[in-house]
Amino acid sequence: MPVNSVLIDTLTQIILSLNEQERQLLMHQLQDPHPTDPQSLQQKIEIGAQQLQNGEYTEYTDETLSELLGKIRSRGQNRLSQT
Repeated sequence: MPVNSVLIDTLTQIILSLNEQERQLLMHQLQDPHPTDPQSLQQKIEIGAQQLQNGEYTEYTDETLSELLGKIRSRGQNRLSQT
């Protein structure tokens, strides 16, 4: 399977844009997914990979990437405020 360097670069930018608290939440989610969640992290990854193969994704440009990062940050902050 070829490496999608654009995806890797985008994920790197997203992770680097997170503050310390958001990074800790991300690490917690990656290390300990919610056991009550009906789909495991592996299942979610498989679903995402299938969606990519089917063309079910959104491509972002330099102009629209900052909007995406803002939305991700906002969702993370909302989740943090709920815990």
